Amino acid sequence: MTCCHGWPARLAMTIALLAFTGPLAAQDSITVVSNGGSIADAQRTAFVVPFTKATGIRVVEDVFNQELAKIRTQVETKNIQWDVVSVTAINEATGCDEGLLEPVDWSRYLDAKQFEGVGGFGKCGVPHNFVSGGLAYDGDKIKDPPKSWADFWDVKKYPGKRGLLYRAEQTLEVALMADGVEPKDVMTILSGPGGVDRAFKKLAEIKPYVHWWKSGDESMQILLSGDVTMTYAWNGRVAAANKANNRNLKIAFAPGHVSGSQIYAIMKGTPKKELAIKYITFAAQPEPQAAFARAISYAPANEAAYKFMTDAEKATLPQGYLDRGSLQSGPVYFNFWLDKGDEVLQRFIKFAAQ
Repeated sequence: MTCCHGWPARLAMTIALLAFTGPLAAQDSITVVSNGGSIADAQRTAFVVPFTKATGIRVVEDVFNQELAKIRTQVETKNIQWDVVSVTAINEATGCDEGLLEPVDWSRYLDAKQFEGVGGFGKCGVPHNFVSGGLAYDGDKIKDPPKSWADFWDVKKYPGKRGLLYRAEQTLEVALMADGVEPKDVMTILSGPGGVDRAFKKLAEIKPYVHWWKSGDESMQILLSGDVTMTYAWNGRVAAANKANNRNLKIAFAPGHVSGSQIYAIMKGTPKKELAIKYITFAAQPEPQAAFARAISYAPANEAAYKFMTDAEKATLPQGYLDRGSLQSGPVYFNFWLDKGDEVLQRFIKFAAQ
């Protein structure tokens, strides 16, 4: 398809339209840090290499494990080693509030509407991918697909065990969806009076049938083997399992999904702020966003990227169901999990062990 290949040439034109000021010297460089692994590989393919080809700006890659302390030390000592950091939504919000990241009005550089479905821009950063947890099942075994999380809870209609994440966060949100709460309202209900109790009460209904999984690999193993009839799972894992095993696993987003973004932000005090803005603006364009999604099977953060992807590439992505997400962003989400997360986790561990 013409829409999905040959995009670097068009991106060079896009770069020319970004109103860059001043000449770009060949020796210009920035350092971009991420979690490493497969996500860094995808970023290199979709963002780093094409960006350098289009602009002449060299990108040095580094790795960190979301330790805000490492960012804080660089900023406080004024010994800035990094320019662009890929952070979780909570770290973006915390780092921005603490003055560790540069506040930027990204609507000056990008179309804000294209990012509304994933929660929009942060005060400092721009989402660059979107990971969704949804209702997964084997399409060859279940011919009447589940249409809601209530179906997931219905072991009479769909006999067998269920897979759920061994973690309070995400699992309590799913429980409230199964209890009839609209995804957009889940965090408001969960953080309100009686919300946590309501979620645990719903979980107790299905607990005898639950296989608690602790890794993305395990979530797919139990589904592929038939140990569970359905499972909560992350969309990238479903896509990878289908590809590796030639299977027909499906993931439903219409029942509701729990989704969050990884965010690019700029280190406070970097002397290369303008170059960092250029890199992030480039990475957030629809075509590199599509290339990133193609490389790792996570959804693009820029909704306009979907038009550059094939139907097969979009099969395990939440296109068309962004309004069915309980988003891991915003003050209600941040305040609840930062303030109550440890307490709720301890309750969850005791609940699962009983």
